[in-house]
Amino acid sequence: MKLKEDLSRFFSLLADEIYATGQYLRNRRGVLPGAVVQQLFVMGYKSFPIVALITFLVGITISLTSAAQLEMFGADIYLADLIGLAMIQELVPLMTGIMLAGKIGASITAEIATMKVMDEIDALRTMGVVPEKFLMAPRLIAITLVVPLLVAMADTVGVAGGVIVARVALGIPPGVFLREVFTVVTLGDFLTGILKTLVFGWAVVVGAGFKGFFIDRGAEGVGKATTESVVLAISLIIGLDCVFAFVLY
Repeated sequence: MKLKEDLSRFFSLLADEIYATGQYLRNRRGVLPGAVVQQLFVMGYKSFPIVALITFLVGITISLTSAAQLEMFGADIYLADLIGLAMIQELVPLMTGIMLAGKIGASITAEIATMKVMDEIDALRTMGVVPEKFLMAPRLIAITLVVPLLVAMADTVGVAGGVIVARVALGIPPGVFLREVFTVVTLGDFLTGILKTLVFGWAVVVGAGFKGFFIDRGAEGVGKATTESVVLAISLIIGLDCVFAFVLY
């Protein structure tokens, strides 16, 4: 019964958030001026360093573990194919989604859960403000705008890690490596990575809102909701990634 109730609440909140966001895009009312810009700063600018660092290190790690095996068979140049496809199609979307879950998802849940505990959510309803629009619409719009930029940056940094390993470990010039990458990777692969990350980002924001709006009262409830938010977001990302794998491959 608990699972059924949670699923009902989740999809009900999802529908409310989609409707509220659509309403805001039409009439530009019900949200504080500058709220979207503020969320763009938090989700985009403040997320760039950690996403760049993680994808760069993943690119280097995958390149190092693959280079030795490919060199044994004289297939050094295919490291570019492996890194290009693996990073752009799978690893960048997955790692970016997980980073957003830990950084953005936890922050959203903590903020909304604290407002819930302090009765600020009820106060908004009393004033005629729709919390799903006031709190969630700016975040959904911001994550939609930020994801393509994050993915483009992460793809570049991840492939750069492969370029460095190829040059140092295998002696492959950067120009040759990049030409091979662009031979294999198509625009469709890049757009697929953006689409996957976009869906992951929406899952993070909606899951964080769900855990924030429906919490147990008290300070302990805020901490519990924040932890569960990250777990839920990562679970949704992994599940959605499996669905994408079945559909696309």
